[in-house]
Amino acid sequence: MKPVKLGIIGTGVGATFAAQGISTFSSEGLVEIVAVADVYEEGAKRFSEKWKIKSRYKDYREMLEKADVDAVSIHTPHYLHYPMTMDALKAGKHVLVDKPIAMNLKEADEMIKEAEKRGLNLGVIFPTRFDPIARKVKEAADSGRFGKLVLGEALVKWYRDQDYYAKSSWRGRWATEGGGALINQAIHMIDLLRWVMGPVDYLWAQMDTVGHDIEVEDVAVATLRFKNGALGVIEGGTALYPGLPPKFELHGVKGMAIIEGGTLRKWSIEGEEEITEEGVKKGLKSWVRPDVVPAANHGALIKDFVKSILEGRKPYVDGVKGRESLEIIRAIYKSAPTGEVVRFPVKE
Repeated sequence: MKPVKLGIIGTGVGATFAAQGISTFSSEGLVEIVAVADVYEEGAKRFSEKWKIKSRYKDYREMLEKADVDAVSIHTPHYLHYPMTMDALKAGKHVLVDKPIAMNLKEADEMIKEAEKRGLNLGVIFPTRFDPIARKVKEAADSGRFGKLVLGEALVKWYRDQDYYAKSSWRGRWATEGGGALINQAIHMIDLLRWVMGPVDYLWAQMDTVGHDIEVEDVAVATLRFKNGALGVIEGGTALYPGLPPKFELHGVKGMAIIEGGTLRKWSIEGEEEITEEGVKKGLKSWVRPDVVPAANHGALIKDFVKSILEGRKPYVDGVKGRESLEIIRAIYKSAPTGEVVRFPVKE
């Protein structure tokens, strides 16, 4: 079985995660990074030298045309996810795209439709779905060990200074980032909330811009009602000094679980031994330095995506699943300016 030949588009933090993730299973011979593309030639040069990639391009379209790639992994600013994915699919390449899948639901739906039409795989990078702790909670919830689910909370209270936005002209703008703290920083916890709690029935939200000179939200809250009857809360921000570890809470009538900063902080189920993790590990923390997050979960996700191509099946996190968190975020963006309840499915 020949390895999947992969081209990487973009050479920032997301691309580094992908390369590090692939390195965790490189000995299995499932995938080979054969090309990289970035408009910043120096970045492409450094990246290709570091990861020993044979070919590099300034224009990703040239890579699609000339490089012998079966699939591409896209790690670029949000507004480029849709056009790059569509170009790659039309060139006959499978696509793995970083979160968010797109800027809005119309774009996401077109990407999903194009992949299905051409019989190609579209995957979205939500590595938390491969995290062993998150999967432990998900499996327990699905099997009913927590009892009827009554409340789920996704909390991302982070801090970014003004320089964070000033250094990247695409950040902090509706036209290029597609939103703020929710679509960029909180989206992984929102995806975890949706994955574990199930489909949303309706929500109501508020948001504001309080700590930065940007167009988009740097603090937001939402109250949700899930189709299973449970309630939900989302809190997200980048103006919450000095920043706290991301937190997910799940409560059922027979038990609860708390994941904080990648650690299982509490696990309590009626009739079972209680687990309590005292404190969060010291050192550089992911909510301060996202670039230091371990690559194991990325590796598991990319391995699944590669194997889905080799095995002729859909990836675990396909376009439809990757769209779920975006729908929640777009509903919040629809509700907050008007104060109205937004019901699902969300229409755009």
